[in-house]
Amino acid sequence: MAVLNGGENGGEEDNQVFNFGTISEWYSRGTDYAFFLNLVRIGDRLEFKRNGYCHWAVFVGIQYVVLEEDGPHVLLPCIVHRNNPADDPALTGGGAGQPGAVANLFSGFSSSTRLSSKGAYGIGDVCLEPLRGAWGESEIRINNKLDHTMPPLPSHQVVERLMTVLDGEDSMSFTPYNVVTNNCEHFASWARNDWALSTQVIKAGVPAVIYLWPANPILACIALFSFGYQAIKKI
Repeated sequence: MAVLNGGENGGEEDNQVFNFGTISEWYSRGTDYAFFLNLVRIGDRLEFKRNGYCHWAVFVGIQYVVLEEDGPHVLLPCIVHRNNPADDPALTGGGAGQPGAVANLFSGFSSSTRLSSKGAYGIGDVCLEPLRGAWGESEIRINNKLDHTMPPLPSHQVVERLMTVLDGEDSMSFTPYNVVTNNCEHFASWARNDWALSTQVIKAGVPAVIYLWPANPILACIALFSFGYQAIKKI
């Protein structure tokens, strides 16, 4: 398997992995859009810094999308992600490690929804969307840190399996969003590294275990096991 950190977004060999282990700086859409497009490669996990949590997606390169109903197809840089019903690209602020992260993370259970950006296409909670729309006012970075412990799939295979989900040909197409068991980070990790892992669930579970331990150690242990299982699983 070839591992590359550069190159174009098209014409790569099928067994190549791009941006292996890369964790980039944070970038803003207003000032860094063009520069970021020179860094990102197909199959990259993308982390969006929202207000108190992080949203995750996978870059799938230039794709055809329709920006207006009955409008023409246009080619735009796109991502595929499991859409958090409570996610809002207009939110900015600290990531999952910031104060209030646990409360904000679990706000994903809210029944409120946002309309996906123009050009979004998909099935269930999984959608293809222009990068600019998902980026919004947040900061973004490439975050492929799992590559060192969970070998990534070839970049083209990552894109192919995501397109299979979009076409409704994979079980992942029909598993609904759940902030603890099936969130956007689980999905992005599964797509690139073949393991559904969410570090945000792990971080959210630790305070809960600490809180429960003095009163009920047995319940705390059960909670710890449950969070650990839901945070990382092979699908």
